[in-house]
Amino acid sequence: MRTSVETVTAWHEAVNGGDIEAAVACCHPEVEVGGPRGTGRGHDLMRGWLRRSGIRLQPQHELTESSPGVVVVEELARWTAENTPFPAPSEPTPTWCVFRVDYGCLVSIVRYEEPPAAMA
Repeated sequence: MRTSVETVTAWHEAVNGGDIEAAVACCHPEVEVGGPRGTGRGHDLMRGWLRRSGIRLQPQHELTESSPGVVVVEELARWTAENTPFPAPSEPTPTWCVFRVDYGCLVSIVRYEEPPAAMA
């Protein structure tokens, strides 16, 4: 079984490589997907978010657990999809993601536009 950091690293590698199915395979079937536009659950939501946004996330520091099963990552986000259904920044944008991992599986990914309280 992968550690929390290994799981988050594998997810990033899949997302940044454009391999949506590999990213989804890192996730629990009822994964929470949250961000500035709301929160939902499931593989289909994750798959749709990655497809619509074309998001690429570049961690800005070495990944470590902030508490057991929690990895908080400061990132530079890029939206690469040509026709995003929302106004996406054209330049790389600082963002923060809080990943929760249980038994080597992502159970929650929440993106923030400002540093979350979990950074403290």
